[in-house]
Amino acid sequence: MRFCPYVVVFLAFAVVGSPNAWSGESPDPSKLASAIDAKLAAWWANAHVQPAPIVDDATFLRRASLDLIGRPPTVAEAREFLSAPDPSAEKRAKLLNRLIDSGGHTRHMATFWRRAWVPQADTAEFARLADDFEAWVTLKLRDEAPYDRMVRELLTLDEVTSARPAGVSPGGFFAASEYKPENLAANASRGFLGVNLDCAQCHNHPFARWTREQFWQTAAFFETLKPGEGGKLMPPRLTIPNTEKSFTPAMLDGEAFDWPDSLERGTGRRLLAGWVTAPENPYFARNAVNRLWAQLYGAALVEPIDDLSGEGSLTGDRAELLGTLAEAFVASGYDLKYMTRALTRANAYQLSAAGGEGITSEEQLFARMPVRGLTGEQLYDSFRTAAGLPPERDDVGRGQGREGRKRFAAEFYIERPVAAERSITQALSIMNGRFTTELADPANNPTLAGSSTPHSSMLTRR
Repeated sequence: MRFCPYVVVFLAFAVVGSPNAWSGESPDPSKLASAIDAKLAAWWANAHVQPAPIVDDATFLRRASLDLIGRPPTVAEAREFLSAPDPSAEKRAKLLNRLIDSGGHTRHMATFWRRAWVPQADTAEFARLADDFEAWVTLKLRDEAPYDRMVRELLTLDEVTSARPAGVSPGGFFAASEYKPENLAANASRGFLGVNLDCAQCHNHPFARWTREQFWQTAAFFETLKPGEGGKLMPPRLTIPNTEKSFTPAMLDGEAFDWPDSLERGTGRRLLAGWVTAPENPYFARNAVNRLWAQLYGAALVEPIDDLSGEGSLTGDRAELLGTLAEAFVASGYDLKYMTRALTRANAYQLSAAGGEGITSEEQLFARMPVRGLTGEQLYDSFRTAAGLPPERDDVGRGQGREGRKRFAAEFYIERPVAAERSITQALSIMNGRFTTELADPANNPTLAGSSTPHSSMLTRR
């Protein structure tokens, strides 16, 4: 007997449909952080797990800087933070606010969300799409646009294009999907809902949550509207390539909807975007929070991160905590900064990574911070910061100096920082590559140029 996907969706909406405990309250990151710590403390007590100790100020500064602005602190930033007379908790809160409100955070998170929504841009075939799309996300984050509005604008392309600077566009999402309805359906459900429809595109799998019919009904929202009698646009009908089967649009949860009397280009996408971003949608807010948690804690609350509709994703301790965070996110008006402040103010974010290598039971309960590799972008910016050079992230779009960074980031790309493995080729590139060779020259390295220590002895461990 195959498990009915409609039952999964019904249960999901039943969970989210319960009263939101955070509604009507002024968003308070500290309160949500305390709720996170209380939940994790209960997990540890039940599992008889001793959490790792809180890290010292220097370690916290480096961690927060890499996570929130994508680079380590400069010498001046480190001195200012470490010498501050404030109590540790107070100056850490001030640091987090400064980093989250900085332009560096906006640009760093633009890369993060681009990678979640348009991962194809990390490949050579679609790399050209990254700049314009990240520039669009950067502007939205800089203006503190609510997360749901960003996604609606991305799916509908309804924003006034004349208001955007040249080289700033969300169109990369459609280009990366080659404008095909089936690709757009798969990428939208994965990126915005954490729902994997890929397997349903070709056939009904006996253990899959979603049917082939549901896949093509979702894809039909992206089909171009065609004129009927009298030239009036009609609701779309999508025919499966190389078959005679066709489908009209339908929501994944089976919810009925009405087409407006007058249709225009993009009507289908607008209807779908409204359902995707609805507060009642069981996946939308959870997906966003789950991805943000994984970015900061090294692992998602619910895995796999691209399939929140899997078995166990809506029940259990992890799902309960994710549901709490999602409710708070919705109640905040989908405020990404609020959620980031809450996740980083939790004591769990400040735990040490000490205690051995590999994924342990303690890490699975977030009782210690996993060791993570640097992304290609973080590695590049770390080299420049160590050399005393300003980060090359002041531009939006195709700015001068970006190409070298992009090439380096592509060469050192890693899919999952928590499981990063480097190659011999990458090691040789760091030893002998053009970028690091140029940085080894004091003429290009203010840190070396300003040091009285012989350069050769600076490379020797003592």
